[in-house]
Amino acid sequence: MRNLFDQYDQPENRLTHALVCVLQSDQVLLRKFVKWATGDSIARDRQIEVLEQQLPGEEEATDELEVERKGLPDAWIHDGDGWALLIESKIQATLRQGQLDRHRRTAERRGFSQIRLIAFVPQRHQSGAFENVRIFEWAELYSWMGGQKACDWARRLTEYMEVLEQKLADRNYLKEGTMTVFSGIPFGRDCPYNYHEAKRLLHLALNQIKRSREISKRLHITPNGKGRPAITGREGSGVWDFIPLAVSHAAKSFTQYPHLTMGIQRDRLIVIVTIPNGIRPDFRRNLLAGGEESFLEVFETVFNGLRRSLGKIQGATPFAEIIQRHFPTQRSTPITDARLEFDLRTAFRGSKPWRKPVKRQPEWLKALYEALSGKRSNLQFAVGAIFSYERCEAVHKPEILDDAVNVWMACRPLIKRTLE
Repeated sequence: MRNLFDQYDQPENRLTHALVCVLQSDQVLLRKFVKWATGDSIARDRQIEVLEQQLPGEEEATDELEVERKGLPDAWIHDGDGWALLIESKIQATLRQGQLDRHRRTAERRGFSQIRLIAFVPQRHQSGAFENVRIFEWAELYSWMGGQKACDWARRLTEYMEVLEQKLADRNYLKEGTMTVFSGIPFGRDCPYNYHEAKRLLHLALNQIKRSREISKRLHITPNGKGRPAITGREGSGVWDFIPLAVSHAAKSFTQYPHLTMGIQRDRLIVIVTIPNGIRPDFRRNLLAGGEESFLEVFETVFNGLRRSLGKIQGATPFAEIIQRHFPTQRSTPITDARLEFDLRTAFRGSKPWRKPVKRQPEWLKALYEALSGKRSNLQFAVGAIFSYERCEAVHKPEILDDAVNVWMACRPLIKRTLE
């Protein structure tokens, strides 16, 4: 069934229509929105009218091409007494000063003297500098609407934005930026895993991490570092993507260097540093230099860092794995020949502050070393943490991204050893 808000073909118009419908339906929310967007307080005794792709006193344009030809604002909010708020919406198209100036002149010709202009865009930095206009990211609107807990219409808009974002991502329409923000992973007993939602959440999570200058500096990554060209896995058990290290910027393939991987799987979030099969020969020699004892010491340093980061997070598990695969053809899905996955607490003594440490079985980590030192096949290994949807409440909150960053930071001794 078609959504109530899906009355237009262009995504920008759909989103504007959704916003207009919500504001028209709740005058209290409308006044709060005006205050948030402009700083203006509209008295309760003043009636506010919300128009969509039309001028005050005229009929609404019914054809999207006619709207573009006339150059109308996407939405027009006014009090009929000189005050007006004009809204321009962009997703893929470019925001231009000339278009905004025309909107302002149109309002002036119609007798409005207090004119406010705002624009919604996927990413503010892409829009450049503009005069006499406030630029908001769609994600900011999503966050603000999400904060209106008592308003059912606000909830409807945020839910619609989530669904629309999924659709636009699948169509590759939303090139950069987002329309929503990461608020945790909802999957669990009452919310089954969904491929499209997992893909959306993964994009939001990594985008948010990369946009933080502080985090980029801590992790030694570049904000514009590209991950997978296309996230696939509709029929699989999860989706994954990675953040490349800044040092790998000139690499021909991301598999030549370690990278930071995040995967949203059916039953867990996985945050790891991946050491691919295709790393440079000198990196592999660095890993194995000093023999087994030196290799285990690096992992113990990583483990101690994970213990400090995860020890108080119930349901979080320090994790390591090694996988042997082969590819029938160059473009085919890999076939897993062997996989060893284990809790790192099996390798070392002293698992506090974990409440219930697992039994020690250090042979698992030694087996990982033996496989790497006697490598004769396609081997990839990784270390990090897993967060179970059923056992880890933290995974359902936005702060889980801070925990993910801490996991990657704890794994830096392994990265340093590989690249030294």
